[in-house]
This record gives sequence, C-alpha cells and structure tokens, in this order.
Amino acid sequence: MAWIAHHVPQLPGSGVVYTLTVRDACNLAAWLQSCGIDAAAYHGDMEPAERQTLEDRLLRNQVKALVATVALGMGYDKPDLGFVIHFQRPASVVHYYQQVGRAGRALGEAYGVLLSGAEDDKIADYFIRTAFPTAGEVEQVLDTLRQARAPLKMAALQRQLNLNVGKLEKVLKFLLLESPAPVQKTDAGFVRNPVAWQMPIESIERITSLRRREQDRIREYMTTSRCLMQFLSEELSDPDATRCGKCANCRGPGLGVEFPQELAEAATTFLNNVDLPIEPRKRWPSGMTFEGLHGRIQLELQAEVGRALCRWGDPGFGELVRKGKQQTHQFCEHLVEAAVRLIRERWNPQPPPEWVTCVSSRRHVGLVPDFARRLAAALRLPFIQCIRKIRESEPQKTRQNSFQQVRNLENAFEVVPRMVRPAPVLLVDDMVDSRWTFTVLAAKLRQAGSGSVLPFALADTSSEDGG
Repeated sequence: MAWIAHHVPQLPGSGVVYTLTVRDACNLAAWLQSCGIDAAAYHGDMEPAERQTLEDRLLRNQVKALVATVALGMGYDKPDLGFVIHFQRPASVVHYYQQVGRAGRALGEAYGVLLSGAEDDKIADYFIRTAFPTAGEVEQVLDTLRQARAPLKMAALQRQLNLNVGKLEKVLKFLLLESPAPVQKTDAGFVRNPVAWQMPIESIERITSLRRREQDRIREYMTTSRCLMQFLSEELSDPDATRCGKCANCRGPGLGVEFPQELAEAATTFLNNVDLPIEPRKRWPSGMTFEGLHGRIQLELQAEVGRALCRWGDPGFGELVRKGKQQTHQFCEHLVEAAVRLIRERWNPQPPPEWVTCVSSRRHVGLVPDFARRLAAALRLPFIQCIRKIRESEPQKTRQNSFQQVRNLENAFEVVPRMVRPAPVLLVDDMVDSRWTFTVLAAKLRQAGSGSVLPFALADTSSEDGG
C-alpha cells in the first residue's frame, strides 16, 4: 500500500491496479484517495451504469488509477494506459499476461508491476479449493433430493442441509451442467433425476492439479532472473520468444523498491481505522420459528448498527486479535485502548451505552468477559455479566447458512432479567461473522427490559471472494 501510494503519482498517465478481492479493491482505492490520489474502486458488485461511468472516466484520463478486480474484463481497451499494477499475484501466467498486456499498447513506454504478499498463497488456495463442490457436498444434496417426496426449493434445502447459499448454488449449478444431469430444476423446485451418475473425480483432480501448476509457474516468474517478457512468451508457446531488452531483468528496475517509512505507518493506521459496521438482521430465517419468534424481527427487538474494530488477520489490530485468540489467550491492552477510541471518537453511538455486557462461552470461559470487563472500566461504565450459556452448541463457524446458525443458537443462552438495566447496552464479543449471535442476544436483552443494544466485536471474520 505504501509503495503504490508513493509511486503511482510518478507514473505516466492513468492506469489500473488489480486486486484479487472486492474488499481489497475498496480498501486500496480509499487509501489512495486519503493520500490525495484520484483513485476509484471497480468490481462486479457495482451497478452496470456505475461501472460504465468509471470505464469512461479512465478512457478520458479523468482518474489516475482504477483499482479493479477481474470484473474489468477482456472487452475493455485503452491503448494509452500508462501502467498496470498487480496488488496480489494473479491466478496464472496467462491471466497476468492478459491483464498487464493492456498497458502501453499505443505508448513508447509503460509500466507493468507485479507485487506479492504473504496472503497471496492463501487467496490462491481458497479459489482453487472452492472452484468445484466437494464430493461430500454433492452427496448431501443428492441424498436430500432422493429422499424428498416433492420438489424442494432453495429455502427447503437450506433447512435440511448445512450448506451456505453460495455453496448450495454452486452444487446445483454443477449438477445441472452434468450430462446426463442428475438434478432437474422445475417450477416447483429441484428434483433428483433417475439417471446413473458418478462424481467426475478424475476430471476435477486433473483441473485442480493444472491450477496448482499454474500457481507454481507464476511463482517462478516472480523469482526468475531471465528476461520477463521471454518467460511470458514461452509460457504462451510463442516459438519466436526472445529477450525484450526492456524489462527489469534485461535493463535493471525502472522503479525503485523504496518508499517512505511514514507511508507504511500511515497505511497500517488506515487499515486500523477502516469503518466496519455490523448491520442488524431484520428477519428470522424463512420458514423458521425461533423461541416463539418468526418472520420480520420487531423493530423494538432489533440490534442497533454496531461496529467491529478490525478484519481478522489484517495488519495491525487484526494480527493482535489473532494473537490474543490463538496464542496468549488474552486480548492485549492495545486492543482495549483502540476499542475505546473507536467507540468514543469514530462511532459515537447516540444514545451512548450506559452499561456493558458480553457474549458468554463454555469453550473460552474467560476470554471475552476479561476483555469486556477491562473495556467497561476504560469507558467508565458498569460491567454486568447477565448473559449465561446454558446449552453447549457447535461453534457458529461450523454452521453454513442462516437456518442452521439460528437453530444452533436455540435455547443456548439465558439472559437474567433481574440483572438487566433499562438503558442502552454495549454487547461485546470477540468475533462477528453471520451476526446471528448478536441478533438473538439483542432480542433476548430487549425482552428482558434493556435499552437499545449496541453490538461491538473485536474482529470481523466474514469472508469475501473476488469479483
């Protein structure tokens, strides 16, 4: 982040910075903007009209850098693109060649820069592992459809299967595209077709092995001392591949690796101050009654918009949270201080909390209460441990969809009414992902007579893929 902020203003014209995830595109664009650089995020979650506007701005050199995922596809052409920077290593040499090749098509000189970080292998492995559904996921779906007496819609499948919507859709799409297809989609829902079918394991393993070999080749490209253009050309089977005389290995780096240390410190501070709202859930899962509640969550039982301090594993606070959770089994005082600053200065909820409570656990009995107690003391608020875990439940991260997550929480917590204060309360947990734990406990606290419930988590662990 520091290197890009230091060098992009010195690069010619306008360009593209590629990231592997939507989250990184948004964060990096916001970081560059905070450094006074005219940058904008571009990704597949945007409306088509918004994406078209950004493409037009880049064509007219009205933006210095478009920070984009692969949603900026092959159809986009700007001959005078001055630079293409990869914030992370792409999926393969072919992907890299296609993307970096957009730079300088009508220029005498342009820059292609490939950066790499510790997270690249993790991101690449995630995309490879999730490219196909697992045999177990496929078998779950087929068994459920086989035993069903009538077609099943998506909501019914989620109630019966511990699969999230994305995985379930991926399994069904995979099965519908097989020939013969073992599944059929009708107006009434999905049904199992009476055809002989086996999981194409060999084909999947062959494609997966190919993807891993592609990653090996892009890693080798990053470390080779050979001509970079010749390496790329040979990978694309160009019989006339020769030394280019222009790349960093042929004539020396055109750009230095240096950047001011204060920029790196500013980047860490920026990541530590990214706003991470915890949006309240507004409906119980379709077709489910939770402890007498169903349908739309009554406004007076909903949580308020909360906040998470950081993303799990991000530099800075994210690493401190990981260390406290997995190594020291206590969250450090730096996190208490950071939480106080967030709550008082950046979040500043109105009305403010007048007392603090926390999510209880039977696995890590003292971890969250210890942090919540110290946070309450720093905020000069009373800490009241009015929530009790009365039934052992599976870790929420093992539940894959809303129906399964809420069912996992049913009759798992008890709120002691006599301990509840009729005033706004800060509800503290270490992690937030699906938001159902906060949703359930907010409803219970409100039913017990509390004021508004303000969720606070140390880290957001929700995943986000590219697009």
